[in-house]
Amino acid sequence: MKDYLSFSQKERIGLLGLLMLLGLFIAAPYFLKDTPQPLPVEQLQWTNQVDYPKEKGPDSNFSNTVSPSTKNTLSLFFFDPNTASTSMLGKLGFTEKNIKTLSNYRNKGGRFKEAADLKKIWGIHPDLAISLMPFVRIEALYQKREANTYRDSTYGKKEYSRRMPHKIEINTADQTAWEQLPGIGPVLAGRILKYRNHLGQFNSISEIRKTYGLTDSVFSIIEPFLQLNNSISPTEKSRLELPSINTASEALLIKAGVSPDIASAIVQYRKLYGLFQQLEDLRKIVFIQPAQYEQLIQQVRL
Repeated sequence: MKDYLSFSQKERIGLLGLLMLLGLFIAAPYFLKDTPQPLPVEQLQWTNQVDYPKEKGPDSNFSNTVSPSTKNTLSLFFFDPNTASTSMLGKLGFTEKNIKTLSNYRNKGGRFKEAADLKKIWGIHPDLAISLMPFVRIEALYQKREANTYRDSTYGKKEYSRRMPHKIEINTADQTAWEQLPGIGPVLAGRILKYRNHLGQFNSISEIRKTYGLTDSVFSIIEPFLQLNNSISPTEKSRLELPSINTASEALLIKAGVSPDIASAIVQYRKLYGLFQQLEDLRKIVFIQPAQYEQLIQQVRL
């Protein structure tokens, strides 16, 4: 290892000389560099004829963004960036590139919602956008403000028509009549009718309180509008005991004597098209024959 990693005296002298020669080449440019001499006066006379540009001020970049054709005709006026024409934008200081960018944005369905959106135009100078923002009048924005102002000024003055309930007979009233009562919606009216069909008829007004979902507070509100007519004729009483085509289940219809096919069709009709408006709507079930219809209206009610 000593033979390979050690240097002889001649080798050390040669290596030292090589390093000195390398340092001399590196330092030579610093010692041999010529000092530049000034040009003679006669060679500098041409510089006196050069028209140097004036020193740039804060608005120099802004002036460079203005199109040369419109630089002398700039004017400020109210405008809507969503509808302003090319000539209007040019007078406001938009460059041809700015106008083209804005037009492409509008043609693609883009719309300005507020004055600050001017800063989003690609390439527009910030100073130009800031100077134009006070003059932006976006039509839709002002229409909305005017509508809100009108609404605020008329708030509390508009008269709304109130639904005036009237008394109903609890054993003959249909769903529409029940829905006219305060606090009774379609769901609760349907439950009352379903419960009435289950009982056959209400024997007292207080029985309505047992309807599922009908709270005591709502019942106390509708109670003054409920009446029970005990002088119902036997024919009407038997009529009320028939299942309703709007609330009765398929099993209840079959129990009343309706054929299974027609009972199933009645239930399916309600699911697809909603409640029956009248008994005549049973004719819309295509396979019910006239003779079947005449028998059916004796077995069911609306």
